Amino acid sequence: MGLPGSTVASGGGMSLTNWRQTFSSLSGNRDFKFLFAGNVFFGMNMMIILSSWLVIEEWDDAAKLGELMAWVALPMLILAPIAGVVTDRVDKRKLLLAAQSILVIANSIVAALLLMGAIEFWHLRVVYMVSSAAFAFNMPARQALVALLVPREKLMNAVAISTAAVNASRIVAPPMAGLLVAPLGIGGAYILSTVFYASAVVAAFFLPAMPPKRVREFTFFEDFVGGFAYIKRSSVLLGLILFATVPLIFALPYLTLLPVFAERVWNVGPTGYGVLQAASGVGGLAGAFLVANLGAYPKKTRLLLGGALAFGGFLVMFALTPWFYLALVFIALLGFGSMVVTTVNNTAIQLVIPHEVRGRVMSVMLMTFGLMPLGSVPAGIMAERVGAPLVVAVSAGLFIAAAMLVFLLVPAFRSLDREIAAGQQRMEGLDG
Repeated sequence: MGLPGSTVASGGGMSLTNWRQTFSSLSGNRDFKFLFAGNVFFGMNMMIILSSWLVIEEWDDAAKLGELMAWVALPMLILAPIAGVVTDRVDKRKLLLAAQSILVIANSIVAALLLMGAIEFWHLRVVYMVSSAAFAFNMPARQALVALLVPREKLMNAVAISTAAVNASRIVAPPMAGLLVAPLGIGGAYILSTVFYASAVVAAFFLPAMPPKRVREFTFFEDFVGGFAYIKRSSVLLGLILFATVPLIFALPYLTLLPVFAERVWNVGPTGYGVLQAASGVGGLAGAFLVANLGAYPKKTRLLLGGALAFGGFLVMFALTPWFYLALVFIALLGFGSMVVTTVNNTAIQLVIPHEVRGRVMSVMLMTFGLMPLGSVPAGIMAERVGAPLVVAVSAGLFIAAAMLVFLLVPAFRSLDREIAAGQQRMEGLDG
């Protein structure tokens, strides 16, 4: 591996680009700068911390955390394919503005109910459903805009630093939320998270209009069916979606159960819970910055599998350690592995699909993501019976087994590196 500041070497070695090029996709790209600013999800990460802690503090029930994740999953499963068709048919800037505005309104309602002392658990169910529906439209539009605003040769860098922005907010927002609960109360902290949500709306206003690029017009139904048909025809794309989805169904419960670890295993309260989230963000930020400098590394399949196995292994260690400070190390390392897998996988998908189906393909990714919280429902129930550490350790073992099975049983992974290289060359030709 080259030293920091070195350039990419020839051959298959994992050499890094010049570290000064870490933010190369932002250089001279005004529009992507505004989209990037909206990716700093302070509001979202604060909301996750605050609502999860509210459930444990108010109702002291891990099963309710799993239930809330189910209310997140259902709208995504139902609306994601529809959102993908809409994304490919409308101005993506307007769609992003509308979805982001709904998130501001939903968060404001929770803040008001908390300040009035009138919050009930069913309120959270409704708000989670509405927010999930908004994200079903928000994320395909945002991801499609990345590919439209950034040249193909800088796409992996753009995906990586966008992921880094999300992880930067995970470093700052969770401890901020935990520290603000004492002086401001959860209601006051929710108000601040709503302000951050609103800042993403402001950033979206400065984006250019992005009407659909269509070879010819199709009916809504033709678009709906066509997106699934395209995925079915592409074995590489289908393999990448499976690898991004099936194993993580088993892994996601650790995020849902973090407040249980903080409260019942290590007794570190809301501040410790925020520090756990921040440590995960530190690892994810490091992973994203590493991948941002590996755009020319040809063995991306190695990164996918290696990152997945590292994630699973560190998740087992995190679940079973009795010491909070050692858990911070493990959660940072599994955050690193997670971001390597996520960034490389998302970049590969963006490179192998054409513009006209981009929204629909990314919405299917979101729909499959909606399956993942369903694993949190049984995990929350089992955590009440046998404890969160055992549940997460078993989940990590299932994650490793599922990742290996998908990798070994899908033949497309044998040619994945060639497909990614061909897709990058093809798209660079179109951009030129």
